[in-house]
Amino acid sequence: MSLAEIEAELDRLGPEELRHLALKSWMTFVEKERRQDGVNECDEGDPRLLAALDEAIAEADATPGQGHSGREARARLNEWITG
Repeated sequence: MSLAEIEAELDRLGPEELRHLALKSWMTFVEKERRQDGVNECDEGDPRLLAALDEAIAEADATPGQGHSGREARARLNEWITG
């Protein structure tokens, strides 16, 4: 399946499926990056990453009542990554 075909299918997924896909794709990216010393390191301050996270949070906030809101998760993010 091409990237264009995958992107075309995203509108058909529900909020929970999108969350699962986002987590799976991020974890796969991180794992692949870990295997390549210094190549394509993820910078937590990268404006593109922050913009993508803001967009994902807005999507998550648009589906209230399903778990925790993006704002709640973001507020706890520091606690999770330093713990």
